[in-house]
Amino acid sequence: MQQQLSALVEGYCDQLRRRQIEGSFQCAKRTAEIMRLLITTQRHADAASLIEDVRTVGTKLQAAKPVELVIGNIVRRVLHMIREEEEQGGDEDGAGGAGAHEAEEHQPGLLSQALRGPASRVFINRAVSLSNLLDQRPAEGPLAAMGTSSGGGAQPQAGSSGGGASASASASAADDGGGGEGGARRRVRSAPQWQHKQTVIELLNELIDELDGIEAQIAHQAVEHIHANEVILTYGMSDTVLLFLKEASKKREFQVVVAEAAPRYDGHRMARALAAAGVQTTLIADSAVFAMMARVNKVLVGAHAVLANGGVIAPSGSHVVAAAARRHSVPLVVLVGLHKLSPLFPHDPDVAFNEFKSPADVVDFDVLAEAFVRRDEGADTVNVEVCNPCFDYVPPHLVSLFLTDTGGYTPSYVYRLLAEYYSREDYLLSAELLNLINK
Repeated sequence: MQQQLSALVEGYCDQLRRRQIEGSFQCAKRTAEIMRLLITTQRHADAASLIEDVRTVGTKLQAAKPVELVIGNIVRRVLHMIREEEEQGGDEDGAGGAGAHEAEEHQPGLLSQALRGPASRVFINRAVSLSNLLDQRPAEGPLAAMGTSSGGGAQPQAGSSGGGASASASASAADDGGGGEGGARRRVRSAPQWQHKQTVIELLNELIDELDGIEAQIAHQAVEHIHANEVILTYGMSDTVLLFLKEASKKREFQVVVAEAAPRYDGHRMARALAAAGVQTTLIADSAVFAMMARVNKVLVGAHAVLANGGVIAPSGSHVVAAAARRHSVPLVVLVGLHKLSPLFPHDPDVAFNEFKSPADVVDFDVLAEAFVRRDEGADTVNVEVCNPCFDYVPPHLVSLFLTDTGGYTPSYVYRLLAEYYSREDYLLSAELLNLINK
Protein backbone atom coordinates (compact mmCIF):
# COMPACT_ATOMS: atom_id res chain seq x y z
CA MET A 1 0.00 0.00 0.00
CA GLN A 2 2.92 2.34 0.73
CA GLN A 3 4.28 1.74 -2.78
CA GLN A 4 0.87 2.40 -4.34
CA LEU A 5 0.55 5.68 -2.47
CA SER A 6 4.06 6.75 -3.48
CA ALA A 7 3.34 5.91 -7.12
CA LEU A 8 0.10 7.91 -6.98
CA VAL A 9 1.87 10.93 -5.50
CA GLU A 10 4.64 10.76 -8.08
CA GLY A 11 2.11 10.45 -10.91
CA TYR A 12 0.19 13.48 -9.65
CA CYS A 13 3.41 15.50 -9.38
CA ASP A 14 4.33 14.57 -12.95
CA GLN A 15 0.92 15.70 -14.19
CA LEU A 16 1.33 19.03 -12.38
CA ARG A 17 4.79 19.62 -13.88
CA ARG A 18 3.55 18.79 -17.38
CA ARG A 19 0.48 21.05 -16.93
CA GLN A 20 -1.82 18.14 -17.58
CA ILE A 21 -4.01 19.29 -14.67
CA GLU A 22 -5.17 22.88 -15.05
CA GLY A 23 -7.42 24.94 -12.82
CA SER A 24 -7.53 25.52 -9.09
CA PHE A 25 -10.60 23.35 -8.54
CA GLN A 26 -9.08 20.25 -10.11
CA CYS A 27 -5.83 20.72 -8.18
CA ALA A 28 -7.66 21.29 -4.90
CA LYS A 29 -9.89 18.24 -5.23
CA ARG A 30 -7.09 15.94 -6.36
CA THR A 31 -4.92 17.11 -3.45
CA ALA A 32 -7.71 16.50 -0.95
CA GLU A 33 -8.27 13.00 -2.33
CA ILE A 34 -4.57 12.17 -1.98
CA MET A 35 -4.58 13.46 1.59
CA ARG A 36 -7.58 11.25 2.34
CA LEU A 37 -5.83 8.23 0.84
CA LEU A 38 -2.73 8.96 2.90
CA ILE A 39 -4.67 9.14 6.15
CA THR A 40 -6.83 6.09 5.53
CA THR A 41 -4.15 3.70 4.26
CA GLN A 42 -1.22 4.54 6.56
CA ARG A 43 -1.08 3.71 10.26
CA HIS A 44 -0.14 6.48 12.67
CA ALA A 45 0.29 6.03 16.39
CA ASP A 46 -0.40 9.67 17.23
CA ALA A 47 -1.23 13.04 15.73
CA ALA A 48 2.44 14.08 15.50
CA SER A 49 3.36 11.26 13.12
CA LEU A 50 0.26 11.95 11.00
CA ILE A 51 1.10 15.66 10.80
CA GLU A 52 4.65 14.83 9.73
CA ASP A 53 3.46 12.59 6.89
CA VAL A 54 0.88 15.11 5.68
CA ARG A 55 3.45 17.92 5.71
CA THR A 56 5.99 15.82 3.81
CA VAL A 57 3.59 14.76 1.06
CA GLY A 58 1.96 18.20 0.90
CA THR A 59 5.28 19.98 0.49
CA LYS A 60 6.21 17.63 -2.34
CA LEU A 61 2.93 18.34 -4.13
CA GLN A 62 3.30 22.10 -3.71
CA ALA A 63 6.87 22.01 -5.03
CA ALA A 64 5.63 20.27 -8.19
CA LYS A 65 3.63 23.39 -9.12
CA PRO A 66 4.39 26.38 -6.86
CA VAL A 67 2.05 28.74 -8.72
CA GLU A 68 -0.98 26.66 -7.66
CA LEU A 69 -1.23 27.97 -4.11
CA VAL A 70 -4.48 26.05 -3.63
CA ILE A 71 -2.45 22.83 -3.21
CA GLY A 72 -0.77 24.18 -0.11
CA ASN A 73 -4.07 25.62 1.11
CA ILE A 74 -5.74 22.20 1.12
CA VAL A 75 -2.76 20.65 2.91
CA ARG A 76 -2.94 23.37 5.57
CA ARG A 77 -6.68 22.79 5.99
CA VAL A 78 -6.01 19.10 6.65
CA LEU A 79 -3.24 19.92 9.13
CA HIS A 80 -5.59 22.31 10.91
CA MET A 81 -8.21 19.56 11.21
CA ILE A 82 -5.66 17.20 12.75
CA ARG A 83 -4.44 19.79 15.25
CA GLU A 84 -7.99 20.68 16.29
CA GLU A 85 -8.86 17.02 16.85
CA GLU A 86 -5.68 16.56 18.85
CA GLU A 87 -6.57 19.49 21.10
CA GLN A 88 -10.18 18.39 21.54
CA GLY A 89 -9.09 14.84 22.24
CA GLY A 90 -6.73 16.08 24.94
CA ASP A 91 -9.50 18.13 26.53
CA GLU A 92 -11.87 15.14 26.54
CA ASP A 93 -9.22 12.92 28.10
CA GLY A 94 -8.62 15.52 30.78
CA ALA A 95 -12.33 15.75 31.57
CA GLY A 96 -12.68 11.96 31.77
CA GLY A 97 -11.32 11.71 35.31
CA ALA A 98 -7.96 11.67 36.99
CA GLY A 99 -7.65 7.88 36.89
CA ALA A 100 -8.30 7.57 33.16
CA HIS A 101 -6.02 10.50 32.44
CA GLU A 102 -3.21 8.99 34.49
CA ALA A 103 -3.55 5.61 32.77
CA GLU A 104 -3.41 7.28 29.33
CA GLU A 105 -0.46 9.43 30.38
CA HIS A 106 1.60 6.40 31.44
CA GLN A 107 0.83 4.42 28.30
CA PRO A 108 4.15 2.93 27.11
CA GLY A 109 5.59 3.70 23.70
CA LEU A 110 6.23 1.18 20.96
CA LEU A 111 9.88 0.74 21.95
CA SER A 112 8.94 0.12 25.58
CA GLN A 113 6.33 -2.42 24.53
CA ALA A 114 8.85 -4.23 22.35
CA LEU A 115 11.37 -4.48 25.21
CA ARG A 116 8.84 -5.83 27.69
CA GLY A 117 8.13 -9.47 28.22
CA PRO A 118 5.36 -11.23 26.33
CA ALA A 119 3.37 -11.77 29.52
CA SER A 120 2.52 -8.07 29.72
CA ARG A 121 0.84 -8.01 26.30
CA VAL A 122 -2.79 -8.13 27.36
CA PHE A 123 -5.34 -6.05 25.51
CA ILE A 124 -8.13 -3.89 26.82
CA ASN A 125 -11.60 -5.09 25.92
CA ARG A 126 -13.24 -1.91 24.61
CA ALA A 127 -16.53 -1.38 22.83
CA VAL A 128 -16.54 -3.23 19.54
CA SER A 129 -16.19 -1.05 16.43
CA LEU A 130 -14.24 -1.22 13.19
CA SER A 131 -11.57 1.17 14.44
CA ASN A 132 -11.25 -0.72 17.75
CA LEU A 133 -10.81 -4.03 15.99
CA LEU A 134 -7.85 -2.53 14.13
CA ASP A 135 -6.58 -0.59 17.12
CA GLN A 136 -5.83 -2.88 20.08
CA ARG A 137 -3.73 -1.27 22.77
CA PRO A 138 -1.83 -2.99 25.60
CA ALA A 139 -3.14 -2.74 29.13
CA GLU A 140 -1.10 -2.09 32.24
CA GLY A 141 -1.52 -2.21 35.97
CA PRO A 142 -4.29 -4.33 37.46
CA LEU A 143 -5.64 -5.40 34.04
CA ALA A 144 -2.23 -6.69 32.99
CA ALA A 145 -1.85 -8.56 36.24
CA MET A 146 -5.27 -10.10 35.85
CA GLY A 147 -4.47 -11.14 32.28
CA THR A 148 -1.15 -12.68 33.34
CA SER A 149 -2.63 -14.65 36.22
CA SER A 150 -5.54 -15.88 34.14
CA GLY A 151 -3.27 -16.89 31.23
CA GLY A 152 -0.63 -18.53 33.42
CA GLY A 153 -2.31 -21.73 34.66
CA ALA A 154 -6.01 -21.56 33.99
CA GLN A 155 -7.53 -24.93 33.09
CA PRO A 156 -10.39 -25.40 30.61
CA GLN A 157 -13.78 -26.10 32.12
CA ALA A 158 -15.02 -29.65 32.19
CA GLY A 159 -18.02 -28.92 30.02
CA SER A 160 -16.01 -27.43 27.17
CA SER A 161 -15.17 -29.46 24.09
CA GLY A 162 -11.67 -30.39 23.04
CA GLY A 163 -11.79 -28.21 19.92
CA GLY A 164 -12.86 -25.17 21.92
CA ALA A 165 -10.04 -25.69 24.43
CA SER A 166 -7.54 -25.98 21.59
CA ALA A 167 -8.78 -22.77 19.92
CA SER A 168 -8.68 -20.94 23.27
CA ALA A 169 -5.15 -22.07 23.92
CA SER A 170 -4.09 -21.03 20.43
CA ALA A 171 -5.58 -17.55 20.86
CA SER A 172 -3.88 -17.21 24.26
CA ALA A 173 -0.56 -18.21 22.78
CA ALA A 174 -0.94 -15.65 20.00
CA ASP A 175 -1.75 -12.87 22.48
CA ASP A 176 1.19 -13.81 24.68
CA GLY A 177 3.60 -13.56 21.78
CA GLY A 178 3.67 -17.27 20.97
CA GLY A 179 2.85 -18.93 17.74
CA GLY A 180 6.20 -18.14 16.09
CA GLU A 181 5.93 -16.28 12.81
CA GLY A 182 2.13 -16.13 12.87
CA GLY A 183 2.19 -14.41 16.26
CA ALA A 184 4.69 -11.85 14.98
CA ARG A 185 2.47 -11.06 12.01
CA ARG A 186 -0.48 -10.67 14.35
CA ARG A 187 1.43 -8.19 16.48
CA VAL A 188 2.42 -6.15 13.41
CA ARG A 189 -1.21 -5.85 12.31
CA SER A 190 -2.23 -4.63 15.76
CA ALA A 191 0.09 -1.60 15.71
CA PRO A 192 -1.35 1.36 17.63
CA GLN A 193 -3.63 3.71 15.71
CA TRP A 194 -4.50 7.30 16.60
CA GLN A 195 -8.04 7.13 17.94
CA HIS A 196 -9.20 10.42 16.36
CA LYS A 197 -8.16 9.54 12.82
CA GLN A 198 -11.70 8.52 11.82
CA THR A 199 -12.98 11.99 12.78
CA VAL A 200 -10.31 13.60 10.60
CA ILE A 201 -11.36 11.38 7.68
CA GLU A 202 -14.98 12.46 8.12
CA LEU A 203 -13.95 16.13 8.15
CA LEU A 204 -11.88 15.57 5.02
CA ASN A 205 -14.88 13.99 3.29
CA GLU A 206 -16.88 17.07 4.18
CA LEU A 207 -14.14 19.26 2.71
CA ILE A 208 -14.26 17.34 -0.59
CA ASP A 209 -18.05 17.71 -0.72
CA GLU A 210 -17.63 21.39 0.07
CA LEU A 211 -15.28 21.82 -2.90
CA ASP A 212 -17.91 20.36 -5.21
CA GLY A 213 -20.49 22.90 -4.09
CA ILE A 214 -18.41 26.09 -3.89
CA GLU A 215 -19.55 27.60 -7.19
CA ALA A 216 -23.19 26.84 -6.44
CA GLN A 217 -22.89 28.47 -3.01
CA ILE A 218 -21.44 31.63 -4.53
CA ALA A 219 -24.04 31.71 -7.30
CA HIS A 220 -26.84 31.37 -4.74
CA GLN A 221 -26.01 34.93 -3.54
CA ALA A 222 -26.30 36.48 -7.01
CA VAL A 223 -29.75 37.99 -6.54
CA GLU A 224 -28.57 39.86 -3.46
CA HIS A 225 -25.75 41.63 -5.32
CA ILE A 226 -27.11 42.22 -8.82
CA HIS A 227 -30.11 44.53 -9.25
CA ALA A 228 -32.43 45.31 -12.12
CA ASN A 229 -31.11 47.30 -15.10
CA GLU A 230 -27.53 47.29 -13.88
CA VAL A 231 -24.51 47.18 -16.21
CA ILE A 232 -21.94 44.61 -15.09
CA LEU A 233 -18.42 44.46 -16.47
CA THR A 234 -16.34 41.29 -16.33
CA TYR A 235 -12.96 40.31 -17.68
CA GLY A 236 -12.09 37.14 -19.56
CA MET A 237 -13.57 33.75 -18.77
CA SER A 238 -14.43 32.54 -15.27
CA ASP A 239 -16.70 29.59 -14.58
CA THR A 240 -17.62 31.06 -11.20
CA VAL A 241 -18.57 34.43 -12.68
CA LEU A 242 -20.49 32.75 -15.51
CA LEU A 243 -22.58 30.65 -13.12
CA PHE A 244 -23.13 33.71 -10.91
CA LEU A 245 -24.46 35.80 -13.79
CA LYS A 246 -26.62 32.98 -15.17
CA GLU A 247 -28.20 32.50 -11.74
CA ALA A 248 -28.90 36.23 -11.43
CA SER A 249 -30.46 36.35 -14.90
CA LYS A 250 -33.25 34.06 -13.72
CA LYS A 251 -34.73 36.89 -11.64
CA ARG A 252 -33.04 40.08 -12.84
CA GLU A 253 -32.74 41.98 -16.12
CA PHE A 254 -29.25 43.45 -16.61
CA GLN A 255 -26.49 43.94 -19.17
CA VAL A 256 -23.00 42.50 -19.17
CA VAL A 257 -19.91 44.05 -20.78
CA VAL A 258 -17.17 41.47 -21.38
CA ALA A 259 -13.54 42.43 -22.00
CA GLU A 260 -11.93 39.95 -24.39
CA ALA A 261 -8.80 39.30 -22.29
CA ALA A 262 -6.16 39.16 -25.01
CA PRO A 263 -4.01 37.38 -26.05
CA ARG A 264 -5.95 34.20 -25.21
CA TYR A 265 -9.30 35.91 -25.84
CA ASP A 266 -11.15 33.97 -23.17
CA GLY A 267 -13.73 36.75 -23.15
CA HIS A 268 -15.07 35.48 -26.47
CA ARG A 269 -16.12 32.21 -24.83
CA MET A 270 -17.61 34.12 -21.93
CA ALA A 271 -19.68 36.34 -24.24
CA ARG A 272 -20.99 33.36 -26.21
CA ALA A 273 -21.97 31.50 -23.02
CA LEU A 274 -23.82 34.53 -21.61
CA ALA A 275 -25.63 35.17 -24.89
CA ALA A 276 -26.70 31.52 -25.01
CA ALA A 277 -28.15 31.95 -21.51
CA GLY A 278 -30.27 34.90 -22.67
CA VAL A 279 -28.17 37.66 -21.06
CA GLN A 280 -27.72 40.89 -23.01
CA THR A 281 -23.97 40.92 -23.69
CA THR A 282 -21.49 43.38 -25.19
CA LEU A 283 -17.95 42.31 -26.11
CA ILE A 284 -15.21 44.96 -26.03
CA ALA A 285 -11.45 45.09 -26.54
CA ASP A 286 -9.24 45.39 -23.49
CA SER A 287 -8.14 48.86 -24.60
CA ALA A 288 -11.77 50.05 -24.31
CA VAL A 289 -12.16 49.11 -20.62
CA PHE A 290 -11.38 52.60 -19.31
CA ALA A 291 -13.74 54.20 -21.82
CA MET A 292 -16.63 51.87 -20.89
CA MET A 293 -16.10 52.02 -17.13
CA ALA A 294 -18.09 55.25 -16.76
CA ARG A 295 -21.26 53.37 -17.78
CA VAL A 296 -20.70 50.41 -15.47
CA ASN A 297 -22.34 49.88 -12.07
CA LYS A 298 -20.25 46.96 -10.86
CA VAL A 299 -17.19 44.90 -11.88
CA LEU A 300 -17.14 41.13 -11.29
CA VAL A 301 -13.93 39.13 -11.69
CA GLY A 302 -12.65 35.73 -10.65
CA ALA A 303 -9.38 35.05 -8.83
CA HIS A 304 -6.57 32.55 -8.87
CA ALA A 305 -5.62 33.15 -5.21
CA VAL A 306 -6.28 35.51 -2.31
CA LEU A 307 -3.20 36.43 -0.28
CA ALA A 308 -2.93 37.16 3.43
CA ASN A 309 -2.93 40.94 2.99
CA GLY A 310 -6.16 40.87 0.97
CA GLY A 311 -4.40 41.15 -2.39
CA VAL A 312 -5.53 39.03 -5.31
CA ILE A 313 -3.68 36.99 -7.92
CA ALA A 314 -5.98 37.20 -10.94
CA PRO A 315 -5.75 36.67 -14.72
CA SER A 316 -3.30 38.90 -16.53
CA GLY A 317 -4.90 42.27 -17.28
CA SER A 318 -7.08 42.33 -14.16
CA HIS A 319 -4.99 45.08 -12.58
CA VAL A 320 -5.85 47.43 -15.44
CA VAL A 321 -9.56 46.70 -14.95
CA ALA A 322 -9.27 47.23 -11.17
CA ALA A 323 -7.43 50.53 -11.61
CA ALA A 324 -10.08 51.78 -14.05
CA ALA A 325 -12.84 50.80 -11.63
CA ARG A 326 -11.09 52.62 -8.80
CA ARG A 327 -10.69 55.74 -10.93
CA HIS A 328 -14.44 55.80 -11.69
CA SER A 329 -15.50 54.78 -8.14
CA VAL A 330 -17.01 51.52 -9.40
CA PRO A 331 -17.01 48.66 -6.86
CA LEU A 332 -14.82 45.68 -7.73
CA VAL A 333 -16.27 42.38 -6.46
CA VAL A 334 -14.04 39.28 -6.51
CA LEU A 335 -15.87 35.94 -6.67
CA VAL A 336 -13.66 33.34 -5.03
CA GLY A 337 -13.94 30.22 -2.93
CA LEU A 338 -12.22 30.11 0.43
CA HIS A 339 -10.11 27.17 -0.71
CA LYS A 340 -8.09 29.79 -2.62
CA LEU A 341 -7.31 31.76 0.54
CA SER A 342 -3.55 31.59 1.13
CA PRO A 343 -1.73 32.58 4.35
CA LEU A 344 1.25 33.84 2.35
CA PHE A 345 2.03 37.49 1.68
CA PRO A 346 2.99 38.95 -1.71
CA HIS A 347 6.54 39.62 -0.51
CA ASP A 348 7.08 36.01 0.63
CA PRO A 349 9.74 34.23 -1.44
CA ASP A 350 7.50 31.13 -1.53
CA VAL A 351 4.81 32.94 -3.53
CA ALA A 352 5.22 32.22 -7.24
CA PHE A 353 3.18 34.99 -8.76
CA ASN A 354 3.34 33.94 -12.33
CA GLU A 355 3.92 31.36 -14.96
CA PHE A 356 4.31 31.98 -18.65
CA LYS A 357 2.35 30.47 -21.48
CA SER A 358 3.49 29.88 -25.03
CA PRO A 359 4.51 33.01 -26.98
CA ALA A 360 2.42 31.71 -29.87
CA ASP A 361 -0.60 33.43 -28.27
CA VAL A 362 1.14 36.77 -28.87
CA VAL A 363 3.17 36.15 -32.04
CA ASP A 364 2.72 33.45 -34.66
CA PHE A 365 5.37 30.78 -34.82
CA ASP A 366 6.01 31.75 -38.45
CA VAL A 367 7.23 35.17 -37.35
CA LEU A 368 9.42 33.63 -34.65
CA ALA A 369 10.84 31.09 -37.10
CA GLU A 370 11.67 33.85 -39.58
CA ALA A 371 13.56 35.76 -36.89
CA PHE A 372 15.55 32.66 -35.96
CA VAL A 373 16.45 32.00 -39.60
CA ARG A 374 17.69 35.55 -40.11
CA ARG A 375 19.78 35.31 -36.95
CA ASP A 376 21.32 32.04 -38.13
CA GLU A 377 22.14 33.67 -41.49
CA GLY A 378 24.01 36.41 -39.69
CA ALA A 379 21.53 39.16 -40.37
CA ASP A 380 21.73 42.24 -38.18
CA THR A 381 18.36 41.94 -36.41
CA VAL A 382 17.07 43.23 -33.11
CA ASN A 383 16.39 40.57 -30.48
CA VAL A 384 12.81 40.74 -29.19
CA GLU A 385 11.60 38.72 -26.21
CA VAL A 386 7.96 37.63 -26.21
CA CYS A 387 6.39 37.28 -22.75
CA ASN A 388 2.95 35.85 -22.11
CA PRO A 389 2.29 35.95 -18.33
CA CYS A 390 -0.78 34.28 -16.89
CA PHE A 391 -1.51 36.37 -13.80
CA ASP A 392 -1.65 39.87 -12.39
CA TYR A 393 -1.45 41.07 -8.79
CA VAL A 394 -4.31 43.30 -7.65
CA PRO A 395 -3.52 45.11 -4.36
CA PRO A 396 -6.16 45.08 -1.60
CA HIS A 397 -7.00 48.79 -1.82
CA LEU A 398 -8.48 48.17 -5.30
CA VAL A 399 -10.82 45.41 -4.07
CA SER A 400 -14.22 46.36 -2.65
CA LEU A 401 -15.58 42.94 -1.63
CA PHE A 402 -14.74 39.25 -1.64
CA LEU A 403 -17.85 37.19 -2.33
CA THR A 404 -17.11 33.66 -1.11
CA ASP A 405 -19.03 30.45 -0.54
CA THR A 406 -19.63 31.51 3.08
CA GLY A 407 -20.61 35.13 2.41
CA GLY A 408 -19.09 38.52 1.65
CA TYR A 409 -15.92 39.86 3.29
CA THR A 410 -13.80 42.97 2.91
CA PRO A 411 -10.03 42.67 2.36
CA SER A 412 -9.41 43.82 5.94
CA TYR A 413 -11.28 40.74 7.24
CA VAL A 414 -8.96 38.24 5.57
CA TYR A 415 -6.73 37.86 8.64
CA ARG A 416 -9.70 36.57 10.65
CA LEU A 417 -10.45 33.96 8.01
CA LEU A 418 -6.83 32.81 8.12
CA ALA A 419 -7.06 32.23 11.86
CA GLU A 420 -10.26 30.24 11.35
CA TYR A 421 -9.06 27.93 8.59
CA TYR A 422 -5.32 27.51 9.22
CA SER A 423 -2.92 27.00 12.11
CA ARG A 424 -0.11 29.52 12.34
CA GLU A 425 2.57 26.83 12.60
CA ASP A 426 1.49 25.50 9.18
CA TYR A 427 1.80 28.75 7.22
CA LEU A 428 5.17 27.52 5.93
CA LEU A 429 4.87 23.81 5.26
CA SER A 430 8.52 22.76 5.38
CA ALA A 431 11.36 25.06 4.35
CA GLU A 432 14.05 22.38 4.70
CA LEU A 433 12.16 19.80 2.66
CA LEU A 434 11.23 22.37 0.03
CA ASN A 435 14.88 23.35 -0.44
CA LEU A 436 15.82 19.69 -0.71
CA ILE A 437 13.17 19.05 -3.37
CA ASN A 438 14.16 22.12 -5.39
CA LYS A 439 17.78 20.95 -5.46
